[in-house]
Amino acid sequence: MRLILFALLMIVPGVAIAQPADRRSGFENVDILTMTDSGMIESGHVIVSRGVIESVGDGPLPAGFDGERIDGGGGVLMPGLADMHVHYYADDMGVLYLANSTTFVRNLTGSVQTHRRDQAARSGALIAPRVATSGPIIDWGEPSSRDFFIRVQSTDEAVGAVRAQGRSGYDAVKLYEGLPANTYAAAAAEAERQGMRVYTHVPRSMDVRDVLALGVDSIEHLDGYARALMREGFTSEADRPWPQMWANADRSRFNELVAATLESGTWNVPTFAITYGRIYSADPDAYFSRPEAIYLPAWADYWAASAGQYAANAPFYEAQLREKGAFTRALYEAGAGVLIGSDGPNPFVTPGYAIHDELRGFAQAGFSNAEILRIATVDAARFMGLEGRMGVVAEGARADLVLLTGDPHDDLAVLRTPIGTMVAGNWWNREAMDSALAARAARLAAEREQRAGE
Repeated sequence: MRLILFALLMIVPGVAIAQPADRRSGFENVDILTMTDSGMIESGHVIVSRGVIESVGDGPLPAGFDGERIDGGGGVLMPGLADMHVHYYADDMGVLYLANSTTFVRNLTGSVQTHRRDQAARSGALIAPRVATSGPIIDWGEPSSRDFFIRVQSTDEAVGAVRAQGRSGYDAVKLYEGLPANTYAAAAAEAERQGMRVYTHVPRSMDVRDVLALGVDSIEHLDGYARALMREGFTSEADRPWPQMWANADRSRFNELVAATLESGTWNVPTFAITYGRIYSADPDAYFSRPEAIYLPAWADYWAASAGQYAANAPFYEAQLREKGAFTRALYEAGAGVLIGSDGPNPFVTPGYAIHDELRGFAQAGFSNAEILRIATVDAARFMGLEGRMGVVAEGARADLVLLTGDPHDDLAVLRTPIGTMVAGNWWNREAMDSALAARAARLAAEREQRAGE
């Protein structure tokens, strides 16, 4: 698919093609939101060479600059956003992220294809973000035929799966909720021996405090916290759905769990976008009437059929957003790490576009635009061990940038329509992104037509 997409872009008149990685390019006539102590540089320039920012300065590009000039038209140049929880299943999904100002994603269902997509994005062969990925999910149960899921039936198998992923080049594992406590602990210990990170759901067999004590790197969806926070008189029914648990959270328990999280060094990804998706499920027709719905895969049609299963919890979704948000804010104020992650494509969570729901969830929880932007850039880089090299416009940092019509500090909505994006020094203007979006829409329309005729 990446070769087909690249070939299509090469024959579309007027579409900018990504530059070779060894070429230099320069932005001028831009306000630069550096996300560093330098703040905003008005009417400045940025020079990029070999995928790295060479220099940042005031005024126009130097008179002798011999690279490709990109006129920013008075727009705002800033680091691209990081979506820290995605499931990236197809090559042409990549443009959905770039079209929404996201230049880095952390994929939580890894396969060999994921590494190839990252390489293609960095080389300029694919209009897509950089990708960091866990290995395939490790869970308990019968073997799975899916290449991003490994099911084990013993502790030895779980340890072996972790070891195999480490030897295959993955630097992180994702442990899932069906694992028995002893198996989970053994798998986490093996990941530590292999020098691998642990991204995780809290298993049903364990308390979140026990998972935190293992020092895992990230907990997804704030799993397990809701159970630990349930008020007295509600805790006897531990199998209640998460929205009901969150709606019955006891805020007097926040401090204990915040302290345990801070001590462990574990980061959390609340994934508010999933809850918004459940709210949207009440009106599937309205959701599928959105302009971006044409980029959803044909199999997403099942979302409408499955919408009814979310109706029983409809009274609790707003409360879930409120209590999850309050706990996320408590974590942040205490100094515990939180990350922005959308978790598309869950039902009614469109990849790329759903990051705006995630930003909205943080805003509803009381985060300022400045805090949200920092979490989506600088803090994401800190979590990845790339502080100063990612999430900033600074000399020596990755040239992963977005050009916007205005300052997102004033209005986050400008992140919805970037003028252009750059990944590893490869510049994609609006025409290029729109062409790639159209190619994806056409492919999916053909798939739907074929399915309808079968």
